[in-house]
Amino acid sequence: MKRSTILLLLSIILSSSAAFAQYTFPLPELVKLPSKNASDFETIMLEKDYSLQTKLSDQVSKVYTSDKAGVNDKKYTFVRRQVPNAAVGITFTTTDKKYYLDIKAKLAASGYKFVKEEHKTIEKVEATWYHYSNGTMNVSICSYTTDANWFAVQVHL
Repeated sequence: MKRSTILLLLSIILSSSAAFAQYTFPLPELVKLPSKNASDFETIMLEKDYSLQTKLSDQVSKVYTSDKAGVNDKKYTFVRRQVPNAAVGITFTTTDKKYYLDIKAKLAASGYKFVKEEHKTIEKVEATWYHYSNGTMNVSICSYTTDANWFAVQVHL
């Protein structure tokens, strides 16, 4: 009886803490998002508890932030960019280092090959992007520090 009570309490605690966590997008899900039209993309974002930030968005970029705070008490961000008559690109930004490391490991395991390293400025901070490709899809990852340690994953054709 005690063991079943403990298991029940643990499952309640774990499920309640998971219900309040921000959703992080696994690699297989991320690489499918650029193929979604704007309406389907919005539906996915809303279902994952991300909301459109109209003040941060424009005709090319739609910015979504998590409705809940995550690691370091920061809200994760998802940006969908589409220039007319061009392919969609997405960028997911998080403060979850474990997620970033998991994405890096999954890239190699999923057949993505390292292409190049590129230095860029993000929010006035130097960042190193690592670009990977599997022939059809390109995934770029980077980490940088502003008010927290941020990790970004970009997916584009």
